[in-house]
Amino acid sequence: MIKKRTLLIPLVLLSILTACGTVEENTQKEKEPETDEVIDTAMITLNTAETYQTIESFGASGAWWSQDVGGWIEEETAELSKREYIAELLFDPLEGIGLTSYRYNLGAGSTLQNSPRIEDPWRRAENFEEGPEVYDWSKDENARWMLKTAVDYGIDDIYLFVNSPLTRLTKNGSAYGDQLEEKRSNLAPENYQAFANYVYDVTEHFLKEDIPVTHVSPINEPQWDWTGGQEGTYYDPAEVVALLEVFIEEKQKRPELKQLALSMPELGEWANTSKEYFEAIIENDTLMNYFDTWEVHSYWTTNVEKMNFKEWLEEKEIDVTLKMSEWTEMINGRDYTMDSALNLANEIHDDLTILDVVAWQYWIAVSSYDYRDGLIYVNLGSKEIIPTKRLWGMGNFSKFIRPGYTRVSAISDDKEVNVVSFLGKNEANEEELITVLINNSFQEKEIDLQGVGFGEIISYTTDGESDLEEQSITSQELTIPRQSIVTLKSVTTNE
Repeated sequence: MIKKRTLLIPLVLLSILTACGTVEENTQKEKEPETDEVIDTAMITLNTAETYQTIESFGASGAWWSQDVGGWIEEETAELSKREYIAELLFDPLEGIGLTSYRYNLGAGSTLQNSPRIEDPWRRAENFEEGPEVYDWSKDENARWMLKTAVDYGIDDIYLFVNSPLTRLTKNGSAYGDQLEEKRSNLAPENYQAFANYVYDVTEHFLKEDIPVTHVSPINEPQWDWTGGQEGTYYDPAEVVALLEVFIEEKQKRPELKQLALSMPELGEWANTSKEYFEAIIENDTLMNYFDTWEVHSYWTTNVEKMNFKEWLEEKEIDVTLKMSEWTEMINGRDYTMDSALNLANEIHDDLTILDVVAWQYWIAVSSYDYRDGLIYVNLGSKEIIPTKRLWGMGNFSKFIRPGYTRVSAISDDKEVNVVSFLGKNEANEEELITVLINNSFQEKEIDLQGVGFGEIISYTTDGESDLEEQSITSQELTIPRQSIVTLKSVTTNE
């Protein structure tokens, strides 16, 4: 998503002809150093006895694309329509990257032309109301198709997230606020209950339709102004607390929602503007007694700030599980290359190893924009579909680190090689070790694996030439390409 405080730096773009058509490729690169052909060795030390968090899911959002792309029934291949091909790339654990969670955008109704400052039709969204508590469940048909298809692929961790309350409930009748010098919410307190009722009514309907909604997120990045361009609502810290109290109380009245989790606070960053919100949460007994998980977005946050946040939790003796529920690289210009794929992989690595997050969710899965956002780009006129290296780079994690896998100690002695490792049971009930290596260097790296005995290893390489290319090797043969993301899979126990 695009926030008002963003500084966008245009990148140099070059038109190149590819096999799938003419696309613009970001070619701004770090200058490659001269090399004398000597291959460095990175020592990776693994310790499966030292364990950390257990993963719940890797996912992405259906906002701003599924309500259009979900209706692309034109033929992509002999077997698949265009929408089916995109779903396969995202959700299929064999042919695609096997995402294990999906975020459905529960819209405010800005498609009704009540929000003129949202000019882009992709950033508008329907709601299900015909009137107060009168619903038309046929609405948002294309986005619901993509949601149902994600479930058909086996995804059972579905989030309903809200950017703005229903326009019927907002102060100005639009899906964004009017605040200028004085920030103020677009939702009046007397409408908190009606907002909660709507969100839970939709949730209960989806559950009856066998959509496994596991989480509801009523607030999104409350610290930003959200005065146009897309659906969004500002809340100050006290308003966040008060609205969440209403959602907690209403949920407890609905036995059908006993297993449903509320997601909060969905702040845009781990530091800076989020601090006063965290303070307001920990000062409220209702929220601290109810929530054992905090979901936050990783925008605008350095690794030092992430470490400081973890230290702050420890100092305050706050025992909560953390999830990273939205991130994309905030830079103008399309990029299909390993440059942005490596940035994505390093962000995942840092959130897993610094914050110990149990879930990591990307922002929009599909983009039509001139921006480093989608895992897949589409060109709207031709409906051309262009997978990026980001897609396959995320697949190096999501396809292999499955729900229930536990992170184990993995240390690299090479600052150019990041590593993260997980242990878990696969579908054959075999214990397998999954290790993701990120080579940020412009040189190949020999990998010396220490601490764990390996037999045959299957490697999956994403680099400039390969998309999760599979190869069987031994630990003695392990060399990873320059500028690459490599996943190693090895069965450790056969029960």
